[in-house]
Amino acid sequence: MALDQPLQKSFVNKHQQLWNDFLRRWPRENLNQLTLEQYVSVNDQDTFTYWLETKTRELGSIQGNTSAKFGIYKRNGDGKEQSGIGHGDVYTWRTRYGNNESEVFNYVKSVLIQISQAAYEGNLAEIDKINFAPLIKWKIAFLYQNQDSPVLINTFSKSMLEVLTSSNSKTSSPCMYQQLIAEKGELNLLQFGAECWNKAAQKSKDIHQQSILDKFSHIDAFNRGVEQWSSETVTTFCDLIQNAYDNKLDVFTTAMDTGAMIRIGRKELGAFRAEEVFATFEPILHKINYELRYQHRDGYECSTVTNELYLHTRKSKKLAEFSQQYPITRKPFWPESYFDDSDADITDDDYEVAEQGEIYTMTQLSPLNQILYGPPGTGKTFHTMDAAVKAAEPYFKWANRDQLKAEYERLVKEKRVRFVTFHQSYGYEEFVEGVKAETVDGEINYKIESGVFKKAVESARAKRVSQLDLSSHYDLSKRKIWKMSLGNTQTDEGEMVFNECIENNYLLLGYGGNINFEGCNSTSKIKEKFIEAGYQLKPQDYNVTSVNTLVNKMSVGDIVIISDGNHKFKAIAEITSNYSFIDDDRDWYFQKRDVKWLMIFDEARPVDELFSSSLSQMTLYNLKDSVISREKLSHLLNESKQELEEIKNYVLVIDEINRGNISKIFGELITLIEPSKRKGAEEALEVTLPYSGDVFSVPDNLYIIGTMNTADRSLALMDTALRRRFDFVEMMPKPELFENRKIKNIDLTQLLTILNKRIEVLYDREHTLGHAFLFPVYNEQDEDNAFGLLKAAFKNKIIPLLEEYFFDDWNKIRLVLGDNQKEEALCFVTKQEDSYESLFGADHGLNTYEDTKVTFQLASFCGDDSVWDQPEAYIAIYTKG
Repeated sequence: MALDQPLQKSFVNKHQQLWNDFLRRWPRENLNQLTLEQYVSVNDQDTFTYWLETKTRELGSIQGNTSAKFGIYKRNGDGKEQSGIGHGDVYTWRTRYGNNESEVFNYVKSVLIQISQAAYEGNLAEIDKINFAPLIKWKIAFLYQNQDSPVLINTFSKSMLEVLTSSNSKTSSPCMYQQLIAEKGELNLLQFGAECWNKAAQKSKDIHQQSILDKFSHIDAFNRGVEQWSSETVTTFCDLIQNAYDNKLDVFTTAMDTGAMIRIGRKELGAFRAEEVFATFEPILHKINYELRYQHRDGYECSTVTNELYLHTRKSKKLAEFSQQYPITRKPFWPESYFDDSDADITDDDYEVAEQGEIYTMTQLSPLNQILYGPPGTGKTFHTMDAAVKAAEPYFKWANRDQLKAEYERLVKEKRVRFVTFHQSYGYEEFVEGVKAETVDGEINYKIESGVFKKAVESARAKRVSQLDLSSHYDLSKRKIWKMSLGNTQTDEGEMVFNECIENNYLLLGYGGNINFEGCNSTSKIKEKFIEAGYQLKPQDYNVTSVNTLVNKMSVGDIVIISDGNHKFKAIAEITSNYSFIDDDRDWYFQKRDVKWLMIFDEARPVDELFSSSLSQMTLYNLKDSVISREKLSHLLNESKQELEEIKNYVLVIDEINRGNISKIFGELITLIEPSKRKGAEEALEVTLPYSGDVFSVPDNLYIIGTMNTADRSLALMDTALRRRFDFVEMMPKPELFENRKIKNIDLTQLLTILNKRIEVLYDREHTLGHAFLFPVYNEQDEDNAFGLLKAAFKNKIIPLLEEYFFDDWNKIRLVLGDNQKEEALCFVTKQEDSYESLFGADHGLNTYEDTKVTFQLASFCGDDSVWDQPEAYIAIYTKG
């Protein structure tokens, strides 16, 4: 995503300033004086490693995984026993760097000095030889290189470098950096780095695939084979490996007499044998052999790595059964984890979250049905975008929110993400399907309208193409596009017409009967033919219109889309001849155009894949550009069969899912969304819809994401049907995100923490205040503006919410704000007591149990002396009592 010039300049200046700040704090010349406490600590934001990982994150992030990546780190608690890791009283370290904290830190410090000096001198080959975590050392090298003569960009993942430079796993990092620097030319280094990451974001799937292939680069047979295998084989192999890893299976290799073998299963580090092998892969020159060994004691199930194998494995329950039978609490291991000299928990894969700015990726599988729930302001709707992109494109990476939003909007535009909000009057007819009345020629007709859920299901169904003829690239710029019906396919007669057309490569029109219109090159001549045959024509008679379209308006090379009702299409053809008349003994459909069938779908596709609206009932008409998307049609016509039939993930986002009547909305379909009842599962179910009569099932590539505000309805009151079928992801307030930032000495973390503790005691945790209310304050750099935003948050968000929570019980609101513990001048809510006698006199006659009336007054937000303008009043919320 390219930035415009002003933003580009601002981006470069900001990051250059950050780079300079790092060098001022940690100059290369002073690294020999670095102490262990300065290098790494706990809760200290001014250590070398904190600067390296957190403060300079926008220059290229290395965030993720354990702190062992730094060679040595200070623990918060007791150390866990782990291969290759040593523990002292305070510090933990990698044993390959030394036997105690002093030895290890001396080694680490010497490495820092070597890397920084070699980087400044431009000696990348020297850095490549240094024994240290690769991503860490290249980040250090980037920071200490000579800015006037740069030698590397801020990309540290080897697989990413390989994709950016079109290299293979044998190419060294120095060579790839050298190539990229040459490509940079005169462009600013930081600007070029941003462009590389924009490029990488578009190639996220290639990068992820390359990172998997690199894990087997130590196998000669694998390296020889990967150059020979088809792209489908490579993609499928990577998908199978990733699927196994996502299901918590270890991935390891072993040497055999016949060659190297890749295995997935369960094997601990240091173990001589695997505890259990799920399956093996044997790479040979032109293919990869696959053997399923789990639950096959007497004979293995053998096959070749193909897309069909992946689809079968994905739908199978065996991976899940294996991970349940051999459970682990650790992360699964990759092959390099078993190497004696490896960074077992610092793999290139782990750093796919970490590059320019902060590149996020999502490689863990999303649950098919999940609900994000929590109090107001905890970011449920905000994180819905993340969850939807994660489900639809698991390997997509983004460096900033704008890139994530752009990907989300692309998915919405392609109808791969749909959004709906439940409310009390929402029902089955809007969600699944219903009958809709419309007026046609003064008469009321009733048509069946698909709801958002049915549309999402139809879109998610895999495109199965029974016939495909795309021998050339289709440029639609000079072609007309037509919609045509080939009989009513809901009837036997219509099905016969469609099948005849498919088998004989032509289109048939029923209008015009057995009249031969050859030579009729105008509307008037066609009318004459009808009149000669005895037709009583009306003005603008559709008999004439449809025949004239087929005979005169359609041209060779035009595209025709064959409809299946008003909401689906099932075939696409290219016209290959002029009009002709079928002169035989048939009883119907004499008008013909020869075509080449480009695509024929096993199951009709929903119109919104190509069209902006439903189709008309007219048999034949021209499609205007406002109705048909030429861009989408061109993309569809120029895809390969493999691309067409690739199973893509689709997402339905249901906001405020708890506000709807679930039984009324889902009806009989609530069972079908269960993972075990989805299409293709062993216990798959399907139902017949009441209005259309369609046989309906839910595919396993449709993800449902709901949001639920617990302040509207307690989780305990949630519909049992949803509780059983959805994974619930709690989203509670996170005051720690503010990192104890202070605005006019007001600690945002402490402020939100104490407010929520009091609300939890007086009400419950489901009605606490979300961190989103104060994030504008946290993000504002100008302190005066930030304080103004804090005041606005209390005025427009926090106080109104507290009023709603406590039903205008101002005494409890006062307790939440700590006003009962403050001096009066700092109180937001003041308490006033008035005696009935002073108000009404001694003989007031009121039957009350008290002598005084207690009232509360909320301080005004206006005026020069408003307490809301005093920082001390906010500080007193959490410092008193």
